[in-house]
Amino acid sequence: MSDIYSNNDKEMVLARYMERIKQSGMTIDSLNSGSVEKQHARHEAHAAIFSKDKASVLDIGCGIGQFSDYLTLKGIAHQYNGYDIVPDYITYCKEHFPEGHFEVRNVFEQGIEGEYDYIVLSQVLNNRFRDSDNMQVMKEMMRICFEKTKVALSIDMMSTYVDFRSDELFYYQPEEIFSYAKSLTNRVALRHDARPYEFLIQLFR
Repeated sequence: MSDIYSNNDKEMVLARYMERIKQSGMTIDSLNSGSVEKQHARHEAHAAIFSKDKASVLDIGCGIGQFSDYLTLKGIAHQYNGYDIVPDYITYCKEHFPEGHFEVRNVFEQGIEGEYDYIVLSQVLNNRFRDSDNMQVMKEMMRICFEKTKVALSIDMMSTYVDFRSDELFYYQPEEIFSYAKSLTNRVALRHDARPYEFLIQLFR
């Protein structure tokens, strides 16, 4: 599989999450993705692409399974699956979503097993890498995921259209991401309305 995402960067990201779990426990604070309201805004935008009942969903970077909780809250029937590089999150999801399937998995090393109606990535690959090229890593992630998507792929990320930047985070150029998405499929949506300084790219079959 692809070696575009260095092991050093993976270990750096893993260490950050493990430290947050140590400090905050298995909570939304450990994800460093903002409040429940902010997460709901992201999840609402991701869920807007759903057109199939009881769809199979792969949540890459599933964390504590908040996207499944959101879908259930909205009465959207789904079959939930998740990958994460953080073992503690996968243990949590296995306990709280017994009907789902969860794995500690790095898709750059092990790929994606099977195909899914929808693949969703929320707040994934936002850390600024030291050895890897963030933009190239994101593009490769898009390519890998879209190949395994039967209906649509939806990814949110930090935008370059911001009024403040953290040295720890990477901000993606929406136009470049859109251009690359169009090389994968003719059906692409770029949304910059769900959160002020974030955008979603959504690729459709």
